[in-house]
Amino acid sequence: MDNIVVVRGTASNGIAEEISAILNVPMIGAEYHILADGESYVRIPEKVSGKIVILVQSTYPPQDKHLIELFLLMDAIKSYNPKKIILIVPYLAYLRQNKRFKEGEPISADIMLKMIKNAGADALVTIEPHRPESLVVFGGKSMIADPLPAYVAAVPKGLKKAVVLSPDNGGLQRAERFAKLLGTPFTSIDKERDKTTGKIYIKSESTFDFKNRDVIIIDDVISTGGTVAQAAKFVKSEGANKVLVIAAHLIMVGNCGKKIKNAGVSSITGLNTVPSKGTRVVDASRILTESIEGILRLNEY
Repeated sequence: MDNIVVVRGTASNGIAEEISAILNVPMIGAEYHILADGESYVRIPEKVSGKIVILVQSTYPPQDKHLIELFLLMDAIKSYNPKKIILIVPYLAYLRQNKRFKEGEPISADIMLKMIKNAGADALVTIEPHRPESLVVFGGKSMIADPLPAYVAAVPKGLKKAVVLSPDNGGLQRAERFAKLLGTPFTSIDKERDKTTGKIYIKSESTFDFKNRDVIIIDDVISTGGTVAQAAKFVKSEGANKVLVIAAHLIMVGNCGKKIKNAGVSSITGLNTVPSKGTRVVDASRILTESIEGILRLNEY
């Protein structure tokens, strides 16, 4: 792997260092500072000409700032004429809107993926992009690193009659796959979000019997916490014992953590795709590296 180098972006949250160590390849840290007017300055301080460059840049809050820096980093790398650019975006913002819910809305997922492709990425690796089928818009090679096997070790031993719960029907397949890994049943709750206010409510109740069971709620992104809080309150009202929450990207804005805990949740676990405080963190570096290795195995790489 003499022709491979990892570039640490402005928002890698320690993942770039770990990927570099696992692959046993050098890492270059991008130079970075904020100009007096608030604009970002980035520079790649070492030549990467003719190399396969693995750029690691997450896009957690402030999303817009980290996205702009991603595009600046891509252009800086391209100026050296690398062989390929493999872009690792552990958390890729703006992918939750993959269709027009109301007239006049943009499809932000499509816009984001087209911009990344146009910026020069030859391949893209991310985790839990909300709707995996959205990545077809990217057009290049893409891989989704699967976090579910990494979650298994984070599930406490000795749970009582555990069940995996998706807080909405859209995540039922995720719940089913995780339940198979744990050897437990799974189910979902049918929720609905008001398109104007964003308020979430349970549209139809699950027929599953949660009484005296420990419930593992699994989701992709937790932002305000409304979805998982509603789900936790519901299963608690149905007689559930312990309630745990696992999600890849713990954005956790405002009083999200408090809201979830007040709903009866005993623990929140997520990946280090975003900086997290007061939660259990599972390192995503190895599953991302496995996806990188999958891309590198392709003949043209």
